[in-house]
Amino acid sequence: MQERIIEIIVYVLEEFRHSRSKENYTDISQTLMSRGYTENEINLAFSWIFDHLQQNTPDEEERLHYQESSVRVLHDLEKMVIEPDAYGYLLQLQQLGLISEADMEDIIEKALSLGTTHVTLEDIKAFTSAIIFNRETPHNMDVYFMHPGTNTIH
Repeated sequence: MQERIIEIIVYVLEEFRHSRSKENYTDISQTLMSRGYTENEINLAFSWIFDHLQQNTPDEEERLHYQESSVRVLHDLEKMVIEPDAYGYLLQLQQLGLISEADMEDIIEKALSLGTTHVTLEDIKAFTSAIIFNRETPHNMDVYFMHPGTNTIH
């Protein structure tokens, strides 16, 4: 479910970034519901956005614009393992300010440590949602991974 909320957050921030006028949140919500997201997921995403915009930046407009910074380029091994759409998603999250450059490095490192030959967009979404949502908890992604369908902590 966290990955779906991140998808909504990305969509809403992109809408804010592209809009020149005040957005009608009802229209955005209806668009998201037509795409298959639940009202609960949409409400959680909006709540997260507004909570974090207030906490992190006094000027909302500044937060919604792409940040100017260097772009992380993958080396050859990373290019072979991380699928282009997965890397593009990481770049988008970084440009929207949802993850930092350090977060991006951590995600790439975790992706490579999976030991698979292909890291997909879904893998990257799982890593990024863990980082974004675990900032609010005392736990760190390095400490544990919850395996789907079990209560086992590894």
